[in-house]
Amino acid sequence: MPASPPGSAAAPSAPFTLRQVECFIAVAESGTITAAAERLRASDSAVADSLTAMERTLGATLFHRRRSRGATLTSDGLAILPIAHRMLADAEELSTAVGRDPSVVLGPVRVGAIATLAPLLLPRLILEMGQKYPAVRVEYRSADQPSLITAMAQAELDCMITFDIDVPPELQRQRLMHTQAKVIVGEEHPLAMASAVSLDQLAAEPMVLLDIESSRIHTLELMSSRGVTPRITHRTDNYELCRSLVGRGIGYSILMSRDISSHTWDGGRVVTLAIDPAPRDVAVLMAWRTPTPSPRLTAFIATAVDLFAGSAMANSPAQAG
Repeated sequence: MPASPPGSAAAPSAPFTLRQVECFIAVAESGTITAAAERLRASDSAVADSLTAMERTLGATLFHRRRSRGATLTSDGLAILPIAHRMLADAEELSTAVGRDPSVVLGPVRVGAIATLAPLLLPRLILEMGQKYPAVRVEYRSADQPSLITAMAQAELDCMITFDIDVPPELQRQRLMHTQAKVIVGEEHPLAMASAVSLDQLAAEPMVLLDIESSRIHTLELMSSRGVTPRITHRTDNYELCRSLVGRGIGYSILMSRDISSHTWDGGRVVTLAIDPAPRDVAVLMAWRTPTPSPRLTAFIATAVDLFAGSAMANSPAQAG
């Protein structure tokens, strides 16, 4: 047997297989062995045996398994879940990098979107990806920006869609579209027929603050820059509740403009007013960590750019229907 080079150590062999890692992730995400087996097109016993073998190799219990309540991750299972995701993603990328047609793009793309953007952008993007790259599986979640940033740091997400507000500078980014802050008032508000409104005109009125980090930061900075201290009477992190409160005349709000119905979920209506002088445009970004994204993430970013780049999310001022 040839000797190892001086100072080198033999590479350790993997103590478990990628199939076991795949079973572990499937059970963690599905919540039961049966559901994971259906997802993997395997038998329940094969998935259970893979988990048992992986736990035996690691010397740790990864799941609490209860017949009536499925499989719940232990603290050890939670600790290795992001590592398992990275391993599986790297393995899938390895399989596409060697011995395959370079034009073939396949595997998962895990995207997060802040809650106010997810319903507007993700459905069209998922549909477009399915048509262009049927072998790519888009997995998604909706959360606030700090949670998405943490998930990316833990390799639970490949990218996120968010506003260009307080995004960490180390992230790579691609502008998708732009929007602008607007005032919204109920249709019976005295200013509802105005074409534009200054923030000074609203200083004494009750405000409904959309209390999502990026929105809160932008709104309060904008008002501070105009010398206005808002009289906040209601706070909510629910976008539609914010609009409904405004629609019932409980206060005004400042939201990023988007082309959606003026009707609120509870049957009220809001009117969108331009701010005078106009605030800066705010970009909607795709952001990711690695300087050299995988082929599937590159395809995902390019698809988003083609679908959205250059467009605006703004609806017309004083829109009432």
